[in-house]
Amino acid sequence: MIRLLWLDYLATLRERKTWLCVAVLAYALVVVPVLLERPPEHVRAAIATWLGDAGAGPFQVFMYVWVDLVMNKVIAFVPAVLASGVVLRERDTGVLPLLASKPLSIPRYFALRALSVCAVMATLHAATQLAGAAYFATRVPGFRAGSFLGAMSLHAFAALFATALCAAIAAWVKHRGASALIGLATLGGLVGLALIGFYQPAWRAIALVNPIALGALGLGRLDDLGPSVLGPPMLALAALTALAIAAGAAGVRRMEA
Repeated sequence: MIRLLWLDYLATLRERKTWLCVAVLAYALVVVPVLLERPPEHVRAAIATWLGDAGAGPFQVFMYVWVDLVMNKVIAFVPAVLASGVVLRERDTGVLPLLASKPLSIPRYFALRALSVCAVMATLHAATQLAGAAYFATRVPGFRAGSFLGAMSLHAFAALFATALCAAIAAWVKHRGASALIGLATLGGLVGLALIGFYQPAWRAIALVNPIALGALGLGRLDDLGPSVLGPPMLALAALTALAIAAGAAGVRRMEA
């Protein structure tokens, strides 16, 4: 199982769709300095609401731009590209019946493929943040690499959940085009509401039912990120990711019939 997972991970890294995602992430890195020159008013308003006017320094503005306008938009798109065809491609090419005759069941094969694309998503996310830490240190006044990497390590768990969710949607919808559209629409809705707790303080508690909002919690605690702040939402997102993969495995059981 471990070797098959590793081989599938390497094969997914080499696919054209993965390199499309790499291009999207590279563009995200390049475009941020342009956005920082004139950040949208709603970004400044959210910072002022959460931290007060005194908290809206260059680094805080940058973090809101990076998470709200860039990385949240990325995880509304990249997971759908990576995961919306999990198992469905094998079914459409006639490979799935052959796999069904092997000791590895289709639900276990789905779980393996879902873990593989989650690993690819984690790799792309981590590479982007590490490149960003080096690049932004020269472009963002007051940049704090530790706070940046801490907040984005939490965001990576939201990206993993988004990937697993798209894989689960594919398992139940069973049509690649439709599953990609539903995945995009679902993640778009979650991303659109992710920072509502920052814009409307009265809704902060209820906003936390949104897994993408959990991934952005570091924005409100940039000065004291640590295990007590990052640990609980990371564990919650890891559990939700496992549940999404389990739900997808249940969905593909019907392909064995």
